[in-house]
Amino acid sequence: MSVQTETTTYTASDGVAVTTYLARPDGAQKFPALVLGYEFWGMLEVPAGAPHMRDVAQRFAAAGYVAAIPDYYAARGQQPTMEGGTIVGSPSDEQSTSDLCDAVHWLQRQTFVDPDRVGVIGWCGGGRQALFLAAKCDGIKAAAAFYGRPVNRPTMHGPSPIDLIPQMPCPIFGAYGEADKGIAVDTVYKFRDALEAAGKVHEIHVYPNAEHAFMNDQRPEGYNSEAAAAAWASVLDFFGRYLRAPALA
Repeated sequence: MSVQTETTTYTASDGVAVTTYLARPDGAQKFPALVLGYEFWGMLEVPAGAPHMRDVAQRFAAAGYVAAIPDYYAARGQQPTMEGGTIVGSPSDEQSTSDLCDAVHWLQRQTFVDPDRVGVIGWCGGGRQALFLAAKCDGIKAAAAFYGRPVNRPTMHGPSPIDLIPQMPCPIFGAYGEADKGIAVDTVYKFRDALEAAGKVHEIHVYPNAEHAFMNDQRPEGYNSEAAAAAWASVLDFFGRYLRAPALA
């Protein structure tokens, strides 16, 4: 399926313009759509940042989805840094959730998007935001988190995604590495069990020998091709079921 790409903007609820990379299939029909939440590198022009994210968006577009990557870090004049093993300097959870939810509603207004088939997916911090959006943003039909922290570190403020499970009406997908040194695998199983106990539609995958950011093929030190391929196939199947993407020829 051929793909169109562009860089555009939408206006956040407080009037701030958010630059957004958009990849979509060619065609006149309305397509299912996804808002993509990025990793630590955001849309910086480093291999693990914008080049990787643009590639992922184009892969989704080739699979039949409109894929939007809002640069919500840049919109707020912020870019996280690593200090003592902890990521600091990103916008607040509340601000990020608001900006990404505005992106969902912006996508729903586009002539090439089916407003009833919009989902979210994110990686690392963006994965955590995808879980927040599942609880706090109306209109989302499915949410996927790749190594999105389900239980906050002790130093983090506010609720964890696990605390918001009762507010998550849509199906939830999770992909985690068993060897992730930053997200303890027992918190992943705790999250899975809490989803089960709450009767939520979900699927949580834990990949043996996979570390954090195992899908980012621009980071040789952490990329795991086997886990990445399995997780990609699984998340396409997940969105295919819950966003009813058109079957590919």
